[in-house]
Amino acid sequence: MSLINLQNININEYKSLSSLCTLGVGGQARYFAEPVTPDELCKILENAKNLPVYIIGGGSNTLFPDGLINALVISTKKLNALQWEKNFVDVQAGYSLPLLVKNFRDRNIGGLEFAAGIPGTLGGAITGNAGTSGHGICELIESVLTLDSSGNFRIYHAHEIKFEYRKCSLADEKVIIISARLKLDNSLRWNEDEYKKNLLRRKNQPLNFRSAGCTFKNPEKFSAGKLLDECGCKNLSVGSAVVSDMHANFIVNTGNASYSDIVDLIEICRKKVFDLTGIKLEQEIKTASPCFVLQ
Repeated sequence: MSLINLQNININEYKSLSSLCTLGVGGQARYFAEPVTPDELCKILENAKNLPVYIIGGGSNTLFPDGLINALVISTKKLNALQWEKNFVDVQAGYSLPLLVKNFRDRNIGGLEFAAGIPGTLGGAITGNAGTSGHGICELIESVLTLDSSGNFRIYHAHEIKFEYRKCSLADEKVIIISARLKLDNSLRWNEDEYKKNLLRRKNQPLNFRSAGCTFKNPEKFSAGKLLDECGCKNLSVGSAVVSDMHANFIVNTGNASYSDIVDLIEICRKKVFDLTGIKLEQEIKTASPCFVLQ
């Protein structure tokens, strides 16, 4: 296939997906690419006909199935340029969110304190409207540059994007996020106390184990972690997949957990909470699915 013969662009075959995800679960991708520029990404898409395309950033909230995925998996992690302007900062999708928080802190610019300790990349943060303490990345978005399956770039301005709790309408547009322009409030200074308060929340999370972050979204007026704890989900396990005894909304991989181990444990927890409370928990971990299929 011409995909593996692209000049000066590295395409891997049979790439381990478990190595790309913080949960450490997943099979192999038939093809894997890590473009360095948007032009490289366009060229890859031009030559990858009839293949489903999966997009991954930091892999901190993603679950891939076991076995071989006959698809092209593209990582955006090397699309990581950043450029400061007077009232904006332009950031590519693969830029580390923790590093972006550090940049804001070092420059004494406020507005991103809520993201303290949240892993992953900016692209993933936008797709899931990452946030905490009632705040989300949507608050900083001025515009987002995307690429579709036909190689067309489009800028979505903030008013064209619908953001909800852990959700962004761009995920339904079947586009790849290339970069975002974030607006800066130069009168807003960095709030170190707020930053440390948000960072402190991470101490109650099982950071020494492989996980994909919170398993479920918080239902309205409820904490998913508290519901799971009260329903006796802590320490439930399937194979090497275990509900953390530190935080019940985290499933950790304690050994060689499989995709089915994780999925089965998710459903056990969901059913337990529903049977005891009538509340149906919505999954926050994203089960990988194609962004689009190239024609």
